[in-house]
Amino acid sequence: MLIIKLFRSKKYNCYYKFVKKLEAIELLVSEGWTKADADRALKVVDFTTHPDELTIRKSVSLFAGAELLHRQRLQAAQRTLVTKKTREIERIKEEYTATIEQIKKPQSGKDNNTDIRDLLAKNKSLEATIKNLSLVNEHLKKDNKDMKNIVDAIKLQLTIEMRKLLRYPDNEIRQAAMKFFKSILG
Repeated sequence: MLIIKLFRSKKYNCYYKFVKKLEAIELLVSEGWTKADADRALKVVDFTTHPDELTIRKSVSLFAGAELLHRQRLQAAQRTLVTKKTREIERIKEEYTATIEQIKKPQSGKDNNTDIRDLLAKNKSLEATIKNLSLVNEHLKKDNKDMKNIVDAIKLQLTIEMRKLLRYPDNEIRQAAMKFFKSILG
C-alpha cells in the first residue's frame, strides 16, 4: 500500500502527492512493470526535487514505449532459450537413466561364462580377418609400386620419343609435339 503525502500548492490551490523512489517503484510494479524495469525507468527522475506522481508518469512514459517493448521481447527470447535447454537437459538425463538401467539389468538366459566365450570367439574371428586384410594390404602395396614403376617407364620412353620428334626441322610438328608433351607430363 502506498503512503500518500499530500501537499497543498500555493499557486494552484490544490493538493499534489509527492512520491519517493521506492513508492514510485511500487506504483509501477502494481501496474504490471517488473521491479528491474521500473528501476531503470526511474533513473531519469531526480528525486531530490520531490517530484509528484504526474512528473514520474511523464518521465517513465518515454521508457514505456519502444525500450520496454524491446526489453520484454529480449526477456521472452531468453525464457524460450532457457526452456529449450531445460528440455534438452531432461531428455539427456532420461537417456542416461535408461542406459544406466539397461546396464544394471542382468541379461536374461545368459550367464557371464557364455558371454565371455562369445566374446573370445568374436575376438578370434576378428584377429583372423585382420591377418587376411594385412596380407591383402601388403599385396596391394606391391601392386601399386609395380604400377608406378610401369607408369614411370612409359613416361621415360615417351620423353625419349618426343625428343627425337622435336629434332625434325618442321616447325608445326615441333609445336604440336610440344603441346602434346606438356599436356602428358603436366
